[in-house]
Amino acid sequence: MNDAPSASRRRRAPASTTVAAFAADTHRRRQSSPKRRRRASARRRRRLVGLSRLALLIAVIVIAVWVGTRVANATSSPVRERTYVVRQGDTIWSVAERSYAGDRDPRELVYDIRQRNGLNGSAVRPGQRLVLPPVSD
Repeated sequence: MNDAPSASRRRRAPASTTVAAFAADTHRRRQSSPKRRRRASARRRRRLVGLSRLALLIAVIVIAVWVGTRVANATSSPVRERTYVVRQGDTIWSVAERSYAGDRDPRELVYDIRQRNGLNGSAVRPGQRLVLPPVSD
């Protein structure tokens, strides 16, 4: 632009001055006030607190699941197998009924005793040691 008076008889400032003034004004507006900085800092702090709480919640859930699986797989007391020495007149059926006292069906118990001891038939001899498997539900 030129420095000549315009039709309204007002002098206009050179274009370079107008751009510089606009830039300075914009710069002033962009500079944050202490209040804006505090608000931004508070937002950042809230965001970090929220993310920290989320991370803590996820860690607690992971630990709870891990502990739950450990407890579920643990046994309260180790189950031991017992041995029984066969007496005169005993059968596998009588040993099953006497040793387990109605916990399960004797047919299942006879099968388990035969499997555990590697017996093909139901014949047992006096003095023979039978390993009685633990009762499982």
